Amino acid sequence: MNRNVFFILGCPCAGKTTVAKLLAERNNMYYFCGDDKRFDYYKHADKAKHKYMTMDVSSFWDWSLSEMVDWEKGVVSEQTPMIIEDLNRLSEDHDFVLFEGMIDINYLLSVADRDRIVYLTVDRDKCEKDFFGRGDHNGMLTAIMNTKGISDEEKMRRVEIRRAAAITAFYEDARSLGLQTFFRKDISSPVEMANVIEQYFNI
Repeated sequence: MNRNVFFILGCPCAGKTTVAKLLAERNNMYYFCGDDKRFDYYKHADKAKHKYMTMDVSSFWDWSLSEMVDWEKGVVSEQTPMIIEDLNRLSEDHDFVLFEGMIDINYLLSVADRDRIVYLTVDRDKCEKDFFGRGDHNGMLTAIMNTKGISDEEKMRRVEIRRAAAITAFYEDARSLGLQTFFRKDISSPVEMANVIEQYFNI
């Protein structure tokens, strides 16, 4: 992995997108959002190699929490080599590339230097409280609540299990992996968080 590629990782609701966009704009970095590319990678999924991306999810709401978590993590794990390939290609054409989103951290650590990675986090209860306040997550909530033919009780069950699956899958103790971790509660604003990360990345 070329050293002109930087990574902002984090749990849901930690402020990754806001901070990454600030950093990218201020430092003329090519901004690469993993979420924006997610469905593009599905188009290249191979049933022989990508168990999770090619899985039949028609019974998703009947899955257990652990099955949902395994699927969430499995999809990201299968997409990570594709993400790395794209980032390496982009790094040849741009002075700086900034990735923001979900990625298989263990895979990333096998190809990238730790001083090019930061992890943003919030307290788990705050993460749970704010989860459906995010624009993209709010779309999930709306879709569930507008589902026809299910009871209000079933709608609420789906809301809760969807939240639990996403947070459980991607809420990491990144410090145990040796990653520089910044807590949102300790930083006064997105601008201040961007300043702190710039200093850490030495850019």
